[in-house]
Parts: sequence; structure tokens; C-alpha cells
Amino acid sequence: MKKYRIQISLVVVMLYCIGLWEAMTGVMQLIGSTQNLHDSYNITGSFYNSGPYACCLALIFPFALHDVNSSHNKFQKLAGWVMVLLCAILIPATMSRTAIIACCIGGIIAISDKWSLKRLGWIKLLIIGVSCVTIAGGIYFIKKNSADGRFLMWKVAAQTAIEVPMTGVGWANVAGTYGEAQEEYFASGNGTEQEIMVADAPEYVNEYLQVAIAYGPAVAIMIVALIIGGFIIAIRNNNYGFAGCIAAMATVMFASYPLQSPLFVVAIALILIGGWLSSPSSIIGLTATAIIIVMTCLFLTHSETRDIRNGFAVAHSLHRSRNYRKSNTLLLDLLPHTADPMVLNIIGKNYRALGMCDSAEYYLQKSVNRCPNRLYPHYLLMQLYGDSTCLNPSAQQREARILLDMNEKIPSPAVDEMRMEAQSILKRNK
Repeated sequence: MKKYRIQISLVVVMLYCIGLWEAMTGVMQLIGSTQNLHDSYNITGSFYNSGPYACCLALIFPFALHDVNSSHNKFQKLAGWVMVLLCAILIPATMSRTAIIACCIGGIIAISDKWSLKRLGWIKLLIIGVSCVTIAGGIYFIKKNSADGRFLMWKVAAQTAIEVPMTGVGWANVAGTYGEAQEEYFASGNGTEQEIMVADAPEYVNEYLQVAIAYGPAVAIMIVALIIGGFIIAIRNNNYGFAGCIAAMATVMFASYPLQSPLFVVAIALILIGGWLSSPSSIIGLTATAIIIVMTCLFLTHSETRDIRNGFAVAHSLHRSRNYRKSNTLLLDLLPHTADPMVLNIIGKNYRALGMCDSAEYYLQKSVNRCPNRLYPHYLLMQLYGDSTCLNPSAQQREARILLDMNEKIPSPAVDEMRMEAQSILKRNK
């Protein structure tokens, strides 16, 4: 590691600059001196919401904690204290479970050079293990539906990653590909009642699976190898600070979406470089560093996403102004880039207005399969089967019964109106 003292020092300075800048930005937002980027959150740093912000701080927390405990450099120790204290204030304030777990895992590894597992004894290790399982169970049951939704997402995404071409589908097409896969999963009848209840339309999936779907399994395996290799080399060469950061980073990538932010990507690259430069071998350290830099540059230049929200707003406006064909042209172009079933709903409504019953039914049924807990697609199908050009009384009554029998996720006046209409249809056809 002494061979790369200058390079590692540069990496450390850059990590602290990122961490302290974000931490100070968060403090300013917390006291109201600076506006955040999302009105629903008190703290976001330079991110759009508090979750990724907390996870960014969690990446640097283990290294700062290690410096507090082990660094002989006064300035580095001071920076570590400031970073640790700010993280202790800001991360709990965000209530990000992923960030808190990442801090715990990374922090334990970062200070593990101060104690030995053998000295703890089996009884203490057993107590620690039981405590970890209890905490994990508590975290799961606090937001059970949210956790079950993630499990469903990972399950569908893992199957999708196996089936995509070796070169992937492209970063901008991951959400659309996932949406199609979730449709097929529920259309096949494999979904459980709990999975149906928690199904949603995520913009992003687990980052490992996101990379596998976007760029193919080989690239995902290479990234995992870089993470595991960097961690092992850092541990073997007593660089516990970077080892803790890599562990925290791996945790965040598993449960959050750090690759959606260029700043986060740079922080991840710096952490991996720090781990690999711990190697006493010049060839291994420099080769891995070169690979990480090249992959980071390629990712930052080939990870463009489509502006779905603005595109959908334009298409929806065209739908409301009865320009149905042009609206569908835009929506069909957006469809490969989003899992949002509302796009399918508007496409179906456009085809219904154009008198194209089969196409309207096809896209509305896709919406039903994509998120089977949504009532609105069933309502649109009920209306479609009541049209004189698409008349199907038995199918209309079927959809009306579904509307009345389904449990809505969030009660609203719109749901009440849809159910009143369904009741009137069933009464009329008795």
C-alpha cells in the first residue's frame, strides 16, 4: 500500500470532499438556510430525495469511523470526527433503512482491526448473531408490504436478467423490460395474493440486476468480481477503512439505486480504487484501477435515460385535446422505457376513442397484468365493453364485479365513483 500512498491520499481527499460537501448541504437544508430539491423531504443534499442522499453519506461513514479510531494524521482524524458526527445527525433524520444498515455493516468492518472475533468467544458471537437476526426481522415487519414489494421486484428482475440478450437491453430500456416481465409473471397465474397486493411499477430495480438487464450478465459478474476482489484485498492488507466502505457500498447497491446519480457513481469508483490500491502488487492495483476508471467513464457516457414524465405529459395533453393518433405515437415510443401502467391506460383509451376495440382491450389487459392491484384498468375495460362499437355485456359485468370485490390500496373519492358506476351497471343488467 505504501507504493500508492499519494494515489490513496488523493482518493481519500476526494471522498471526504464529497462526503463533507453533502453533509454540510444537508445541515443547511435541515436548518432552513438552503432549499432542498424535493418539497416532500427535509433533507436531500444534491439528490432528489432523502434515501439516496443518506446512502451517499453511508458510503463514506465507515472510512471516517476508521479514521476516528486509527488515523495518526491529525487533519484526517479531525475530518473523520466531523464526518461521523454529521452522519450521526443526518442519516437518522432521513429514516433511510438501507443507509442505517449500510452504516452498521460498514462501520463494524471498519473498526474490526481493533478487536478479534476469536477473543469474543462463542457466547458473545451467538448473542451478536441473534441480535442481528432480531433487528433484521424488526426492520422487515415495520414495513412488511414495502419489503415484500422489493422481494417481488428482485424475483421478477432476476428471471428477466437470465432471459435478456448477452449484451443486455440498454440502460434506458430496463424499466420497460421489467414491466413486460411482470406482466408475463402475473398473466401466467404464478403470482400469490400477497404479491398481487404489493405489485408496483418501479422505475429502477436492484442495481446488480439493473446492470445485468441493461448490459448483460457478463458485465454484472465483472462488477461483482471487482467489489468482492477489492474487499478481499483491502482486508488482507489491513485497509479496514476501505473494506468497510466497500461493504457499505455493496449493501447500498443491493437495496437502493446509487447508479442513478453521477456523483454516486464517482464515489463508488473511488472506493473501489482505494480497495484495489491496497494490493502490494503494482500490476494488480494499477490494472484494476484502469478497469474501474474505464468502466466508470463508459457508464457515465452510456447510461442516458428518457424523460418519461415530460413525454407522458405531452402525450396526455394530446389525448385530452382528442389528438388520439399523435398521442399514441408518442406513448408507444415511451412504452419500452417505462413500467408505468398509466401509459398503457392512455394508449387503451386512445384506441377506444378511435373505435379500435381489439387494440384497446389488448393494452388495457396488459395494464391489468402489469399491476393487478390497480382498479383503474378494470374500470376502463368496464367502460370499453359498454361502448356500442365494443359491446360485450358479460365482460362488462365481469369487470364491474372485479371493481366491487377488489381491495383498493388507497381509498379515494375516485374509487367510490368507479364502484358506484359498477353497481349501477350490475343493477341495470339483473
